[in-house]
Amino acid sequence: MKNLIKFFLPLLFIGLTINACVKEDFDQPPTGGEDTGLTATTTIAELKALHSFGSLETINDDLIVKGIVVADDASGNLYQSFVLQDETGGIMVKIETSNSYTLYPIGREVYIKCKGLVLGDYNNLTQLGGFITDDGQLGNIIRISDHLYPGKKVGAPAPKVKTIAQLTLDDVNTLVTVTGVEVGYADTSLNFADPVTKTTYNRDFVDCSGLSLIVRTSGFANFAGASLPNGNGDLTGVLGIFRQDLQFLVRDLNDVAGMTGDRCSGGGGPDPCAGGTVPTVAGIDEDFETGINNDPVQLNGWTNAAIKGSRTWQFKEFSGNIYAQATAFNDTNGEMDIWLVSPLVEVTAAAAVLTFETATAFYTHDGFSAVISTDFECDPTAATWVPLNATLAGASSASNEWIASGDIDLAALIGQKVAIGFHYVGSGPSGQTGTFRVDNVKLGTGGGNTGGNDPCQNGNPPLVVGTLSEDFSTGSNNTDIALTGWTNAVETGSRRWQAKLFSGNTYVQATAFNDTNPEMACWLVTPLLDITGPKTLTFETAKAFWTHDGLTVWISTDFNCDPLSATWEEISTATIAGSPNVDHEWIPSGDIDLSAFIGKKVAIGFKYEGNNTTGLTSSYRVDNVVLQ
Repeated sequence: MKNLIKFFLPLLFIGLTINACVKEDFDQPPTGGEDTGLTATTTIAELKALHSFGSLETINDDLIVKGIVVADDASGNLYQSFVLQDETGGIMVKIETSNSYTLYPIGREVYIKCKGLVLGDYNNLTQLGGFITDDGQLGNIIRISDHLYPGKKVGAPAPKVKTIAQLTLDDVNTLVTVTGVEVGYADTSLNFADPVTKTTYNRDFVDCSGLSLIVRTSGFANFAGASLPNGNGDLTGVLGIFRQDLQFLVRDLNDVAGMTGDRCSGGGGPDPCAGGTVPTVAGIDEDFETGINNDPVQLNGWTNAAIKGSRTWQFKEFSGNIYAQATAFNDTNGEMDIWLVSPLVEVTAAAAVLTFETATAFYTHDGFSAVISTDFECDPTAATWVPLNATLAGASSASNEWIASGDIDLAALIGQKVAIGFHYVGSGPSGQTGTFRVDNVKLGTGGGNTGGNDPCQNGNPPLVVGTLSEDFSTGSNNTDIALTGWTNAVETGSRRWQAKLFSGNTYVQATAFNDTNPEMACWLVTPLLDITGPKTLTFETAKAFWTHDGLTVWISTDFNCDPLSATWEEISTATIAGSPNVDHEWIPSGDIDLSAFIGKKVAIGFKYEGNNTTGLTSSYRVDNVVLQ
């Protein structure tokens, strides 16, 4: 009987293995590969053209694509997937097996029989999978040997060579070398990711003009604990996308081996400001809501610098609110000294009041200060700092209680450019581990405006202009738009129109995606347009992740700073991007004749309405508003 058991157990195991549908075992192909005997019938670009974003399409035709693997899972920065590229484009392939690089390594040709497979996307990244899950998601390819055929190992194709500004959506899922980039100053002392907690991180790589590119690394990558390169040079890898943000995938450390040259300011050392100059903005209205929990604070124009230790200020989320936080808790460095410094702001009579909020948690020491400088030039340690006359959270404050700074009068500095600094010092080994938080930093009269450059403040009338040509190129990515004469107002909820940068172009955007308020309505209103004769209005709109028609355009002859008290007439003749249009496609409004308003002054209002609770979360964009 024992001998029979010994005989039947291996057979049972073999039977289970053969019938299992989750993973398959394969014979290794020869080192150099072999001819599969298959012929491609379609290109990757033609395959991707069958997909509509936000949908899932099962492929019913006998299509065969052929490509070369340009990214695999050997380093752990990809999981159960690889990227396949041909001369027309690339696509991510999702498979239900780990360590697939042994079959599909970088440089190997792979043929895919697509019939029965499914096209989908994850936040705008096109993918090829195996089935549609019960909850309507794209599942991995399970019967791998029925669809994937490894061929010859021919080597990876030469990467496209581009600058950040030259990157386009056509480059997504392809091998690219981005030239002339360096790690943003906020990240120069950091690692790619956290191999201990297995936390994935986004790191900012920038060029000398200030354009940035996100490099995203998994905490499971075998180089997650490696230090980021501190020189300038070429970055190679596969370009990806998450919603509207381009993201870059480094395959291993060889992809950054060339980043050893002098940084943008020369000398090869850390540089708080790309190009060596502190950015200047019209005003500050920063609520940190664009940050991702546990990521280092990365905001255009802001300096996040570690003077001692390796940690920097981080975005943190608690009870639906995102803010900036510093703490030495669990830090292994002997000392921690970090700065979060605003861009330069020119103090004007209309923008001479600063406000912000602070909070503490697990208080152990007075490790936080708020200061101001008139000579800040990229390096916090080289600037002259003066303490602000502000109320700060401290030992007497309850944990997590937000303390208002009070109105900080900067009238004595009118005409000067100032930087606001938030400074934290601590020591994990010495028990100086108190947590300090900053939120809602605003510079303007009363502390509650978009930078003090709105003529509607202090009872002033709206700005009147005879012509208009606004491309929003002066906006800072992910910040509320603040333009002289324009009104950026909330009707419902708390979000406003923001400047966004994508593929080298800056525009304004409104969206209810991930909004914590049940309803959202916001207005972006032009200055008053003086219609002295026949004039034409034009603009462009685009949408992404469409769920509803959330944008309307209006005209008013009695606008006086407050959109809610004005009388509005909808401009129904304007063409506005909608569900039939491709994501990110700019749609011209057409010529809007304003001859009916000759002799009057009119305001044009762009109104966005959405509701995250009910799924009305379309992103809407506006650009190139011109009055001719």
